[in-house]
Amino acid sequence: MPSCLKCGTALAVNEEGVAPVLCDRCAGVATGRARRNMNMGTVYKFPATTTLLVINIAVFIGMVVTGGSLESFGGGQLIRWGANYGPLTIGGEYWRLITAGFVHANILHIAFNMWGLWNLGHLSERLFGKWQTAAIYLLTGVGGALLSIAYNHHRLEVGASGAIFGIAGAILVGIKFGDVAMSAAEKRATVSSLVLVIILNFGMGMSGNIDNICHLGGFITGLMVGLPLGAFTRKGAAMQAATLVITAAVLGAGFRELAQTSGAESAKEAAVLSWQQKDYAKAARFLEKYTAARPDDDIGFVMLGEAYQSNNEHEKAIAALEQALKINPQSEDARQDLEALRGATLPAGKK
Repeated sequence: MPSCLKCGTALAVNEEGVAPVLCDRCAGVATGRARRNMNMGTVYKFPATTTLLVINIAVFIGMVVTGGSLESFGGGQLIRWGANYGPLTIGGEYWRLITAGFVHANILHIAFNMWGLWNLGHLSERLFGKWQTAAIYLLTGVGGALLSIAYNHHRLEVGASGAIFGIAGAILVGIKFGDVAMSAAEKRATVSSLVLVIILNFGMGMSGNIDNICHLGGFITGLMVGLPLGAFTRKGAAMQAATLVITAAVLGAGFRELAQTSGAESAKEAAVLSWQQKDYAKAARFLEKYTAARPDDDIGFVMLGEAYQSNNEHEKAIAALEQALKINPQSEDARQDLEALRGATLPAGKK
């Protein structure tokens, strides 16, 4: 009687006299191992997408563990973890343009975004490459975040959706006008599907608390990088890298213009927010930026002096208040704060 090649168990012979090679148990084990290997192969085949998903999920878990809820996070916690908030970002915390793309507001938010990233990321890595896909995610995420706060300085923006729209835009224009390795039929089918998905998602973004401006910024940035990336796919990575560097420079120039026109007032607003959170050191840093941009505003120097005083930096506080009096000798706030501060710092017996 034939036996299982793996464990030696006797095998039944069918009516035609044929027996399987493995018993049911060993066959099940082999099938499960093959399925796991296929899944791991998918992960290894798309490292950029996998890495981006892992970072997003790790941040979300960290937010939950540190006192958040699966259902929603408060604005304060979102800001602490890197949300893009106009006054803070424009006021000097530029890194929020990047970190916001890895912060999500609740479990449904991250679930929908990771599903979209998983599907579009695979296609992007296939068409453009691994590091190129990571770069598209970061650049288009920045593009979406930048347009969001340019449109509304007081918007609190989080999520990977701007970058996901960016990847969709890059794929769309790369397939339509680029030189990617796809058959004509596959190009038509993919473009049709993408157009439908993009229209539906923009339509859904018209209602509810959804930042469609961020989606638009990411999508436009994706169009900017998608065409040259698609055109240079078969001409070497150097041209693709140059495209991404140029795009980064364009985004940097856009943010510089935004910071020059609105940076001072944003820094002042960010200082007030930091003061309310009793983070006086951060408030002082923002007010230093504000007074550097508005050297004739005595109120700014009074605020800076009070921030220094609350942070126990008395010499800096005195200097800031003296500067406020130089600008406006009639400033009662500066005079009173300065007298109180000088009185508090005099040696005992000399008051």
